[in-house]
Amino acid sequence: MENPLLELQEYENILEALKKAKGPLQAAGTLESQKVHLMHELGEDGGFPWKLVVTYDEQRAKEIYDDFRSFTRQVWLYPAKDLLFYAADIHGNLMTRQRISVLRHLMEDEGGVVVTTIDGLMDHLMPLAFLKQHAVTVECGQVIELDQWKERLTELGYERTGQVDGMGQFSIRGGIIDIFPLTEEVPVRIELWDDEVDSIRTFDPESQRSVEQLDRVVIYPASETVLTKGQLEKGIKRLEEETASYVKALEGQKRREEAIRIKGIIRELTEGIREGWKRGGLDGYIRYFCPETVSFSDYFPQGDCVVYLDEPGRLKERGETIELEFRESMVHRLEKGYLLPGQTELLYPAGQVLGRLQGPYSIMLTGLDQKLPGMKVNHKFSFDVRNVNSYQNSFEILIKDLTRWKKEGYRVVLLSASRTRASRLAGDLREYDLRAYCPDGETEGEESRAERKVLPGEIMVTYGNLHRGFEYPLLKFVFITEGDMFGVEKKKKKRKKQSYQGRAIQSFSELSVGDYVVHEEHGLGIYRGIEKVERDKVVKDYIKIEYGDGGNLYLPATRLESIQKYAGSEAKSQSSTVWEALNGQNQGKGKGCRSGNRKGSGKALCGPSGAEGLPVRQRYGVAEGV
Repeated sequence: MENPLLELQEYENILEALKKAKGPLQAAGTLESQKVHLMHELGEDGGFPWKLVVTYDEQRAKEIYDDFRSFTRQVWLYPAKDLLFYAADIHGNLMTRQRISVLRHLMEDEGGVVVTTIDGLMDHLMPLAFLKQHAVTVECGQVIELDQWKERLTELGYERTGQVDGMGQFSIRGGIIDIFPLTEEVPVRIELWDDEVDSIRTFDPESQRSVEQLDRVVIYPASETVLTKGQLEKGIKRLEEETASYVKALEGQKRREEAIRIKGIIRELTEGIREGWKRGGLDGYIRYFCPETVSFSDYFPQGDCVVYLDEPGRLKERGETIELEFRESMVHRLEKGYLLPGQTELLYPAGQVLGRLQGPYSIMLTGLDQKLPGMKVNHKFSFDVRNVNSYQNSFEILIKDLTRWKKEGYRVVLLSASRTRASRLAGDLREYDLRAYCPDGETEGEESRAERKVLPGEIMVTYGNLHRGFEYPLLKFVFITEGDMFGVEKKKKKRKKQSYQGRAIQSFSELSVGDYVVHEEHGLGIYRGIEKVERDKVVKDYIKIEYGDGGNLYLPATRLESIQKYAGSEAKSQSSTVWEALNGQNQGKGKGCRSGNRKGSGKALCGPSGAEGLPVRQRYGVAEGV
């Protein structure tokens, strides 16, 4: 698609300033989806392989990500960690997978767009080069030493299981190695002939059938904190030294309970690391093991990356709020003896993060022509942009505007959610004597409409999906989205009997003890918090879910993606009548779910089909393989 901004002098000026590294720059008057159009064109015309977009919250980040996909497929969304849960070993694999996937593109690709929020830049990370050197490449014909392989995968954060059925797991059975990398959609099976790799293929974890034969596979870490033995030993030493000093200080203040608590927490942590079973959940202690940490913004090559700050005033406000909430939480935990003083420094200050972003290749995009207190702006540029009014499904009003724009010599681009609908819409518009054409799927032999520019008075109907249309009055150029024309399509909720309504849970901060949750196999239950359970002499965190028959399901805390928060109207009522009614819907539906034996029968209460052999702690089912 052509870039009409090249006809605008203000665009030429900001582009020239950007190329000459005269930033930070401010682009005032920019709006919603038009910001994405401006960011994309500046990055392309400026010759920057990488673009980092920083915004103020997750919803806005998702909107920017979706809009960028109308211009390029090389765009990725980098989610921020739940900073308040840093010290807890309860991080699910879903967010880690999204973050590791973005890191993989940064290591493998030559360019692209990364969209994140301000809090995504505030946590301490290991250097990207360190993570890259820990990636493991496996090729056919390669010799593998199984004992070293087991140790290497454990160091990378993978969990050994009897059978791989989830991300971040691996199993070894004879000469067969199954592993589910976080960067892949399906697990990988490596078959050995003696100690040589005979074949590599992906497979379906349910049917165990092969999907695709591979010549090589790159296995990236399953954790963002990958540590060597040397780093672990030095980190343990730092932890023990600070613990001894802090315990002595607490005892001097006659706070014996807090001293005993933190001493026990650090002892359990260090013993787990020494024994080899504790590798995950070390993000909260990263400064002890890796003093030389960096911010996510440091992952981008200087000079080859342009940084966009979406509404920097809101960025500053949001960053300061996150920092304040984090500090308050850390102080409270520190007072109660749950943290060491060094753990309160797990966050880069918002001011420091924003200061790093305000470099010679940075642009601040604001809707208003405003001053930005506390921020440096070398040059300011103003754009005349208007949002397109919504037509609220009125095709008649749309035709009137298009007819008026045709007379005034406007160039119009209509974006449709599918190529088929775009072609049909172009045909409908031609019936109203409008010069509309669709560049997608035109008859061969005609002029290449996909390559030529849209001319004054013409309407190009093409595939695309922006959140909001916009107009450049000085250029007489308009973008109109399908949402502007027909409104945002709302999915009708189909009411079905005996069904659960749930919404995905991104982090544990969304759950409170007593909330109703829906497990993908076992149905509706009540979230009862996180408990530590010992299995095979290994203590891990488990999500406890209580069911109406008195049974309990213990789900590994890393499997957060397998439950949803119940969103039905019935969940608002805590009455026993509602609970019995909802539980009655679930009778007989959960595979392997049985009523609990109050005398302790030793049977698994809620495990997957055929999981009678799962170990049981008292009378509760521990569903390790769920």
